[in-house]
Amino acid sequence: MRRFYSLMVLLMIAISSNAQSEMIEGVVADSVTKEPLSFVNIYVLNTSQETTSNKNGYFQLKEPNPGQNLRFGYVGYDSKDITYAKKQMDTIFLSQNKEQLNEVIVQAPLQDKTIKIKASKSKDRLGISNSGDDEGARIFLCFFPKPSELKDEAAYLKSAEIFLFKGIGSVKRDYIFRIRILSLTEDAEPGYDLIDNITVTGRPGSKVRVDLEDERILIPENGFLIGVEGLQIDQNYIRTAKLLLENGKYMDLKKYGPTFKAVESKVPVYYLSRGEWKKMKMPVPAMNLVITN
Repeated sequence: MRRFYSLMVLLMIAISSNAQSEMIEGVVADSVTKEPLSFVNIYVLNTSQETTSNKNGYFQLKEPNPGQNLRFGYVGYDSKDITYAKKQMDTIFLSQNKEQLNEVIVQAPLQDKTIKIKASKSKDRLGISNSGDDEGARIFLCFFPKPSELKDEAAYLKSAEIFLFKGIGSVKRDYIFRIRILSLTEDAEPGYDLIDNITVTGRPGSKVRVDLEDERILIPENGFLIGVEGLQIDQNYIRTAKLLLENGKYMDLKKYGPTFKAVESKVPVYYLSRGEWKKMKMPVPAMNLVITN
């Protein structure tokens, strides 16, 4: 019996060592301040391998194959691609987006005109999940043009309301997610972030109001993109399910919250998955906006 127990201990140690050997770890930080960056998205491009750094910028990731490219993406910073070559990774430094740094606004909002945009009503109960068939965070962005009523004036985004979906099996807890507001490029693709890192919390079935007045977000003439970014971090973890693959094998799939209330859209949605932006016809996050001059 004692010999059997010893063999079991050795087997567990071997399994543990093997599991650890299949992971890489590192820290993501600001290139100037050297401060760690919380909730950075890390992708192994062209694969389903993804992760998110924790509050201290620390991350773990299943070890990629040598030569595969890792992409580090963070709000307000330039994405950085690194070709994986060694197990022990150095600190990854990200630089703030130069376009965003050059965006200087000196005019204060007048606020004698207020426009309310209600984009949260739907006849159906729809939700957008923070989980998919890979391991990374989800970003869903919806396009809004600059209001025609403020065509000849500066327009500012004053506030936004985001709605969290409550369905069967919803786990009642506080979930952390990020608000994303981006410009558009000349090719109508997601550009640079118009705000710094803003994370908020909410429970299923709740309405989360974000006051943006102090941010003084000047709406570009060609409109803007606004949406949510689900964070696949420990606080948002719900459970692990089995996903049946085409080859008949099963893969563990971690489920994360929150699920966002959604509405049907006539325009495509910008969706970030596996480090790449996609333009798809799908429901958009339900939200209400207030814009002022």
